[in-house]
Amino acid sequence: MKLKEDSQLNEISKKFSEAIKKYTKKEYKEAAADFGKIIDEYKESDFYSVLEIQTKSKSYKNICDQRATKKKIESDTEDEILNELLFSINIDDVKESEKIIKKLEAKKINSSYSIYLKALFAFSQEDIDAGLGLLKKAIDKDEKYKIIANNEPDLQDLQENEEFLTIIE
Repeated sequence: MKLKEDSQLNEISKKFSEAIKKYTKKEYKEAAADFGKIIDEYKESDFYSVLEIQTKSKSYKNICDQRATKKKIESDTEDEILNELLFSINIDDVKESEKIIKKLEAKKINSSYSIYLKALFAFSQEDIDAGLGLLKKAIDKDEKYKIIANNEPDLQDLQENEEFLTIIE
């Protein structure tokens, strides 16, 4: 069974990587189409690691759809706000990320995913201690963030950090 999971994980990782390349080049329509294919193709997977990437693809597709239409939609629901935060972190828009985090706090949104995104933002700002504290809080709320953090490309630099390794074990 592990062989099948590894195979699916390798396939989806390659497809996700290609979609992300288009996303970073601001080829939003093409990236949205690629993310859409990932969503459809892997929605029946039995493997958590594959479904995690499939779920990330949903967030990126929503962002791409929004960017492709060049229409600024005022984020109001928790999912919309979190998608905006993910996008602003990925394009390294510090001011927008901080604004969205304040919006999360004002709306008292404190889900494990929102805490995880705050951790990613802290790490992106090289505030390792704050990031580790937030990551621990996210994992305490939902253990799946151990796996997610371990597979997060943006956190690969922390693979040598003892405290990070202790948190994700």
